[in-house]
Amino acid sequence: MRIPFFHIACLFLLTFSGWAQQKLIMCREGELWGYCEPGGRVVVPQRYKKVSDFQQYLGPVVREDGNWWMVNKNGILCFNSRRWENEPPPQPEKGLYKVSWFDPIFAQVTEYYNRAGLPVKVQDEMRISADTLEYTMFNFAEALKLAQSKLGTPYGENMLDCSGFMRFIYGPFGINLPYFAREIAEKGREIPLSEAKPGDLIFFTGFNEYDKTPGHLGMITSVKGNMAEFIHASSSRGITTNRNTDHYYKKRYLFVRRIFG
Repeated sequence: MRIPFFHIACLFLLTFSGWAQQKLIMCREGELWGYCEPGGRVVVPQRYKKVSDFQQYLGPVVREDGNWWMVNKNGILCFNSRRWENEPPPQPEKGLYKVSWFDPIFAQVTEYYNRAGLPVKVQDEMRISADTLEYTMFNFAEALKLAQSKLGTPYGENMLDCSGFMRFIYGPFGINLPYFAREIAEKGREIPLSEAKPGDLIFFTGFNEYDKTPGHLGMITSVKGNMAEFIHASSSRGITTNRNTDHYYKKRYLFVRRIFG
């Protein structure tokens, strides 16, 4: 009997899907925990104080700070749930993880993450479709258009200093950035310059090139090899663009971080 091709394709996809989504199990090495495949192969290294059941795409883990964080199957920490280890691990509500905390500068802050651990912007908390909330994700083309709308704006106008400008760009996509460049530098994860892509954040020292504390940042708009063009708020030129290979910034370059995935 001949089986239609699309039936074969569906059978393959179902089989592959079941294999690809094989449930990870908690595994221990000494006093630390991680996640392994049922056969024992370590997938997420044992480096955490505590873990809980893996939730298809994410696993709740307790770091040294005592908070539940969410880690994906690549071992990348996606977000801090702001819950303490003596509380139940986070679970998605209405299809999303909701994280709230009090910030001394911005007061009450609420963030949302989808089941893959990516930051999202909820359109309207009051509009619920079944058990889900509508949301949008980071979109570089839209972020660039927003950033370019401020080209030429004097530094500091409407709170658009270097970090304020980044908050202006990323905020509409549900990404809440701290007040200072050195704090923003702790968000997301570091990416080699050779792997950077538009939308990543690029960091530099402040005026003192020998002090390696992050003091300035911008959003990468294009990358070619190890040359990255970025848009930022310059204290001397306002909202403008530069390259990391420009003499002034080449001496002050620190690293690149990805905060949208």
